[in-house]
Amino acid sequence: MGTELRSAISNESDIHITGVVSPEHVGSKCETENGELEVFQSLEILSEKCEKPDVVVDFTQAGAAYENSLFSAKNGIDFVSGTTGLSIEQKENIISEFEKSGTNAIIASNFSVGAVLMMRFAEQASSHFSHAEIVEIHHTQKLDAPSGTAITTKDAMMGNANPNLVEIPIHSVRLPGSIAHQQVYLSNLGEVLRIEHDANDRRCFMPGIILAIRKVNTVEGISFSIENLLFP
Repeated sequence: MGTELRSAISNESDIHITGVVSPEHVGSKCETENGELEVFQSLEILSEKCEKPDVVVDFTQAGAAYENSLFSAKNGIDFVSGTTGLSIEQKENIISEFEKSGTNAIIASNFSVGAVLMMRFAEQASSHFSHAEIVEIHHTQKLDAPSGTAITTKDAMMGNANPNLVEIPIHSVRLPGSIAHQQVYLSNLGEVLRIEHDANDRRCFMPGIILAIRKVNTVEGISFSIENLLFP
């Protein structure tokens, strides 16, 4: 994701990369629109080497994202993350830290505009159907299952559900040829509605991430979706 994001940011005149963290590439050089930047082990080390940023952007794993979010809150830096797999306790701690700091965060399960629309459509449809199931398919390197997008979809649907829709099973599939795909099936007697989204290239997430970077300072506290940015 980092390579695609660097490429996307290079086309934006108002966003500039000031530092890069990647434990797997410590000491190497990263080409950005500001020239070559050294890659560091952690935000703590990076903060000693470069200017304080307006926003930290995180696409890592749950444990690292948790630590990065707390660092950002404690240092008064807005935070944008697409990392999933955070526990309820971790989310509660993050919310508390950002409330105390007065800074803002967007921690979204999906930055694809199409995926956000898919979730919104599924939520609207759930009040009209008695049965529903979700199938999510991702690449084999994805560690959490079910996906954050599937969980977010289910929670939104259950909040608007038909009284007869008491449970929405999630089926997780991991395949080497996949990136990110989700189907929501809703059914009544005699009919099935399928709402489907396919992310076939990580570039589809870039407009949503760029939007979040620009707008995170307008969010009050923490948002766990970019839906409010798309539908203000």
